[in-house]
Amino acid sequence: MNKWCSSGGKKSYHHGNLRETLIECALDILKEGSLNDLSLRALARKVGVSQTAPYRHFEDKNDLIAVLKEEGLRKLGDSMRDLLITEKDPILRLQKLGLTYVEFAEKYPAHFKVMFEYELCDYEKYEALHEVSDNSFLCLQQTVNECLALPNARKIEPSIAQFGAWSMVHGLSVLLLNQSLLERMRAGNFSDLGDRNQIAEQVTKSFCDSLVNSIL
Repeated sequence: MNKWCSSGGKKSYHHGNLRETLIECALDILKEGSLNDLSLRALARKVGVSQTAPYRHFEDKNDLIAVLKEEGLRKLGDSMRDLLITEKDPILRLQKLGLTYVEFAEKYPAHFKVMFEYELCDYEKYEALHEVSDNSFLCLQQTVNECLALPNARKIEPSIAQFGAWSMVHGLSVLLLNQSLLERMRAGNFSDLGDRNQIAEQVTKSFCDSLVNSIL
């Protein structure tokens, strides 16, 4: 945790890069709490600056959240776009895209939380953010379309397959982040699930295989 994110008494601020410190503290709050716990005033208290200092960098809470969402989307999008270049087999690439999504959620849980649990409806104000989001989805969209163009592909409406792929990997990521749920599932009817990596690999492979007919 950033040294300025202590929940103890107020500290004098001598760091010099307030914007980045506020962002890091916001992510620390989200790792253990919820979006309701996040506010510019709460950040000011944690960093040890005046209540007005964060407003020099962020207009309001929405402005801060937009920055966090864009940062997360860029991290995820960069990893996904790399696969468009390096993996030519669309079926295998689709599975790797899914695994990349799951790995992102595990590595950056605070970004993952803010990306999908808080809606910024002012499209014109946050147009750049929506463009980043669209660019990330294009990686999935393009790959699914390539899968459906294969000679042995099943006849599935592209938009349904695209939404299905996203729903599958997003739901999988959410479930894998819930450690207590996984433990209860293993104690019940899913004792042979395997570890997180095994689950992710098997579920993503199963979905990808469902897009094509088996070749005997």
